[in-house]
Parts: sequence; structure tokens; C-alpha cells
Amino acid sequence: MEPVNFSEVIAQTDVEMQRLDWTTDQGREHLIKNYGKRSRTLLTKVQLLDFLQYLQSQPDPLAGF
Repeated sequence: MEPVNFSEVIAQTDVEMQRLDWTTDQGREHLIKNYGKRSRTLLTKVQLLDFLQYLQSQPDPLAGF
């Protein structure tokens, strides 16, 4: 298993948050609610990958449904 590049994963979460039209506050609320942390940089590798997977699993809001 290759090592996780934190900055690369955080950049991917940025892309997904933009796709979902999430504000920074919405992202922070999700992190606090689900991980008890206010910032992606405070997440463990597992939590950060879990957050990215969660974002990627969300439907595109432009689809409307």
C-alpha cells in the first residue's frame, strides 16, 4: 500500500467540496459532527480518507435529485 500524501487528499476534498457546492462552514460542521475536529489537517489518515470517500459518494447537486 502506497503512503498517503495528505496535501493531495486534502486537495481532492477541495475539488469534491466545490463539486457539491459546500462552503467551508458546511465542511467544518460535517467534520465536527462526524470526527469531533474542526479542520481536515487535524484528521487522521483514516479519517481524512473516510471524509474524501463520503464526499465522493454524494450525488452531484446539479443533478437535482
